[in-house]
Amino acid sequence: MTLQWGYKRAFLRCALLFLVGTTLQMTVGDIDNSFLRYPWGAILAVNYLYLLVVLHAQSDKWPILKRLRDRYACVSSLASMVVMTIVFGLTRQDPETGGIVGALGFSRMTSSWQFNLLLLYFTTTVGLTVIDDVMHIRRRRVAAVLSHVGVFALLATGIFGGADKERVSVTAPLDRSVNAGTHADGTGAELPFAVTLREFRMDEYPPKLYLLDTRTETSSHDFLSVETDGVEAEIDGWRIRAVRSVDMAGRMPDEDEYRPMNHVGAAPAVYVTAESIASGARHEGWVSCGSHIFEPSYLLLGDRYAVAMPRREAKRYLSRITVTDSEGRRENHDVEVNHPARVGSWRIYQVGYDTARGRWSAISVLECVRDPWYAIAQAALWLMLAAGAAMFVTAGGRRAAEGAPKKGKEVVR
Repeated sequence: MTLQWGYKRAFLRCALLFLVGTTLQMTVGDIDNSFLRYPWGAILAVNYLYLLVVLHAQSDKWPILKRLRDRYACVSSLASMVVMTIVFGLTRQDPETGGIVGALGFSRMTSSWQFNLLLLYFTTTVGLTVIDDVMHIRRRRVAAVLSHVGVFALLATGIFGGADKERVSVTAPLDRSVNAGTHADGTGAELPFAVTLREFRMDEYPPKLYLLDTRTETSSHDFLSVETDGVEAEIDGWRIRAVRSVDMAGRMPDEDEYRPMNHVGAAPAVYVTAESIASGARHEGWVSCGSHIFEPSYLLLGDRYAVAMPRREAKRYLSRITVTDSEGRRENHDVEVNHPARVGSWRIYQVGYDTARGRWSAISVLECVRDPWYAIAQAALWLMLAAGAAMFVTAGGRRAAEGAPKKGKEVVR
């Protein structure tokens, strides 16, 4: 199938933009969007909108301007962005990447000239389409107008508001107030509030027992999940049975027996029996993953194999914090993964903890994020949701209208 000349010309424009972007990337280097920080990002956004209105007003006099919002431009710019997104998605995003991939900027998507030029072109085509929709609102479908406005607002927010987003990593020790952190580049940052970690809690998955090959230092693919006492499984020719499990246990240096211990550093321990299916050899003993206080314990099965327990995996963890603002007002929040706390224009996310101490972590790693453009992006997403609902409703109405019998004059023979 041969492309129409309109599509050929539109895709040629995208190819030229990619070529220009590649040339700039090789000669100038990455784009530094720090110049878009407030108030310059907002000023440029207003001027950009004004420029789009001017371009649309002059499109009747200059046919080349009208080509920026026809279906050929919209399809070609969207297809180019999809291709660029796939290329960057398949390329590891690492600023330290060298070679031709690093020189072309493919490992730094948000700062590469090719991506940003094509993104600006795509945003321009959508923006001109939005203006045309508004100018001819009576002849446009509401769902299409809402979707175009939502997409344009989301793209414009990403372009002009990206530099205003601030991320501050905060390490909050237990029962200590912290009002400063670090940016991604290591520079210090002061927060307009103080964070105090009151409690760190973690829920863990049940202990798992693996068969460990001590020569190759590899573990078996199968494992035994110790959810209750008495469970057993066959793993690589051994019948492993968990006779007794203790969720929080410890043992003294001169003892072999684990006993319950409600103390910092207590670790899960399981009394295990292992029987060889082939020879009938039987071994039994305690197995534990250990902690920052207690050493791990293994059940040796001869000279090569052993039953081992890795550290338990975290199922859910949260930080209970107190936020104190500059005026001394305090708010208590529970912060966990995907459930941030909101403090004014800031959001506080749970991102980590002391993995060496696990459930006994005395610190919590939080990320405080401020995005002044978040409200606009949120409104754009709601507009797109409304557009989807409107499309669903109007599509159902059209199907009903198309299925209804048409009225006409009866022909009498």
